[in-house]
Amino acid sequence: MSIRVSACVRRLLPVAAATVLLSLSASGPGYGQNGFVGDVNDPVTGWRCVTPFCDTLLMPKTQCLCQKLNPTERTLSKLKLKCVPPRRDSPQACTLPRGFGG
Repeated sequence: MSIRVSACVRRLLPVAAATVLLSLSASGPGYGQNGFVGDVNDPVTGWRCVTPFCDTLLMPKTQCLCQKLNPTERTLSKLKLKCVPPRRDSPQACTLPRGFGG
């Protein structure tokens, strides 16, 4: 038993396949944000990112968490950070190194 496919269906099949492929490829970049691992360094400070958008950082050697108050800033001297120490450390443990905007 053979199935007859009309000429209209034969013409629409490649268009439908191309539409499906385009929609799948367009949704691909959105899945990359869900797969945040945490081994990403911030391009401005070089510190390890805690969140996918690198708006919270981990200060090296102190384990202080620093939140960017102006996360779109690309100049280190203009970047503003608010840092909090781990519970066991004093607030002075989170002083910013030279060159940071503060």
